[in-house]
Amino acid sequence: MMILLTPTGARPEAFAACVNQMRSQDYQGPVQWIIVDDGPEAMPTPEIEGWEIVHIRPEPLWQPGQNTQARNILAGLPYCTDRVAIIEDDDAYAPDWLATCDEWLNDADLVGESHSLYRHLNGTERECNNAKHASLCSTAMKGEGVAALAKACRSGEKFIDIRLWATKGIAKALYRPEPRRVAGIKGYPGRPGIGMGHRLK
Repeated sequence: MMILLTPTGARPEAFAACVNQMRSQDYQGPVQWIIVDDGPEAMPTPEIEGWEIVHIRPEPLWQPGQNTQARNILAGLPYCTDRVAIIEDDDAYAPDWLATCDEWLNDADLVGESHSLYRHLNGTERECNNAKHASLCSTAMKGEGVAALAKACRSGEKFIDIRLWATKGIAKALYRPEPRRVAGIKGYPGRPGIGMGHRLK
């Protein structure tokens, strides 16, 4: 089973786009999608044929200026008992992304796509130099990788992905496929992100 974990809230346009991308996935196995939504108003719970969808509303709800990403991930982790892909709602995923994660996870407990690609809705684009880690949106894990994610979220560090990929003693694998399978999409209205790519104008 592939378990998708999406920490979100207060950006309905980005979330609606994410739902459409998940509906387009060609992965044939069972899927459970854990959506942790702490926005002031709950977003509609999506329906995707054959998928189990769990919509969690943690409290207290998000307030402008807060970074609740770690808390929201931790709220969803009790459901993450199998292979886990982090799906962020302000990113673009190729239709074979879940199938790709499932394949990569045969070789390591922590896998992802390096050299993060960001695209702004206005057409600008940049590729980052992260050769030793993947952005959280393009990371998947199982076993010890899930435990490492929990530890990274509890660390108090702002950038969970960097802390996660710095974990020692677990099998990791980074890939740089062409064409790229994930791109951060910036410029959506609503709640802003915190990473370097969010400064793309």
